Amino acid sequence: MSDTTESLVKGGHKFIECLVPDFNGAAKGKSVSAKEFEQSEIRIAEAIFGQDVVGNWCEDHDLVDVADVDMVLVPDITTLVTQPWSGTTAQCICDCESINGETLDLAPRSILKQIIGRFEEIGLLPVIAQEAEFYLVQNNPDPLHPLRAAPGVSGRIPNSPRSFQVEAMAEYAPFIEAMYRYADAQGIELTGTIQEMGEGQIEVNFMHAGALRKADEMFYFKRLVRQAAQDCGIHATFMAKPMTGSPGSAMHLHQSLVDAETGKNVFAGTEGGYSDRFTAYLGGLQKYTPHIMALLAPHVNSYRRFESADSCPTNVEWGIDNRTTGFRVPRSDAAATRIENRIPGSDNNPYLAIAASLACGYLGLTEKLKPGKPVKESAWDLDYTIPRTLRDSLEMLSSCEPLVDLFGERFVQLYVDIKQREIDAFSAVVTAWEREHLLLTV
Repeated sequence: MSDTTESLVKGGHKFIECLVPDFNGAAKGKSVSAKEFEQSEIRIAEAIFGQDVVGNWCEDHDLVDVADVDMVLVPDITTLVTQPWSGTTAQCICDCESINGETLDLAPRSILKQIIGRFEEIGLLPVIAQEAEFYLVQNNPDPLHPLRAAPGVSGRIPNSPRSFQVEAMAEYAPFIEAMYRYADAQGIELTGTIQEMGEGQIEVNFMHAGALRKADEMFYFKRLVRQAAQDCGIHATFMAKPMTGSPGSAMHLHQSLVDAETGKNVFAGTEGGYSDRFTAYLGGLQKYTPHIMALLAPHVNSYRRFESADSCPTNVEWGIDNRTTGFRVPRSDAAATRIENRIPGSDNNPYLAIAASLACGYLGLTEKLKPGKPVKESAWDLDYTIPRTLRDSLEMLSSCEPLVDLFGERFVQLYVDIKQREIDAFSAVVTAWEREHLLLTV
């Protein structure tokens, strides 16, 4: 038994959840005893990557084997942590391999590691820091009822924006305390929390680190936030646009590249300003982001966030310290030179969203692309240049050969298959808006 596992057992942990993020970022896997975790091969059906958010399964057996074959879960011990809300359970993120020991080309964590590997081949390491937005809402057992913001410690339900007000955030002090306690127990370093622009909307900032570590942290963070909210008798949602008339939730990705040998930020120019690799990376983001939107905005609901355009980009313009653009370059010293991708929604799978953004930048580097001129005014007044629906996004992804080559044809085909079926399931439902405005009118 490894020292890490032995320490957990001595601490009273009997079970370890072996977790795998599926295409939607949901935690799949199984709970095993500490003994089995160490001594047995842990298996689960490969078909978990063929299940959509509704719970239905891919029927294309060229993509998912009709025999429902097993894959092997390979625990990454660096992610093994106690669950602070459970006295007897720990959790560990696993990589996925075929029975033959080959890396599974469908697993989102494997996809991200593959993209990181492309940078490593050219002597670079991606660095990521997220800003995650989410809503605290009342319990909603009946999905036919609209969501409302959760009541605070005063018992009052916020009905108007109180953006950036410390008093508004203090209404959720019990939740925030639990969130920080759970994050600290799992080694997740949070650098700040604010009341965002929506009623009950919170934003949390993260310390920067390597891309895989940040994806793992966000995978764990979403779980701990939901648990902390439940402990307080409310719900937390990372849905991109959960409430009519309120802003959507984003997951901004701050990204930079460092030299693998020296650790220096290669986005910084030698005499101030920005380097050629910075401009090429930014050019890649501008060129390829419209084609990778299906990973940055992965659900039907994701595109409602862009339609309202409340502090939300609608194009791939860039600017220096300009929050109206899709790509903001904060003013900073050379070591902190970075690009903030403001387009991803908070509903994304962090492995796939980070991989998507990095892939765009990588193609910019390899193709030596150039960005457009920075926008100094409001980019919201400029043309809408990202796809407006998930259906359009899937078509653009499927037709982009460079991205299909990077992510793998089988992954792209299965992802498109799953998301297309989610679109079909959504389109089959008649909404309250249709009943209200069309039922007795047309």
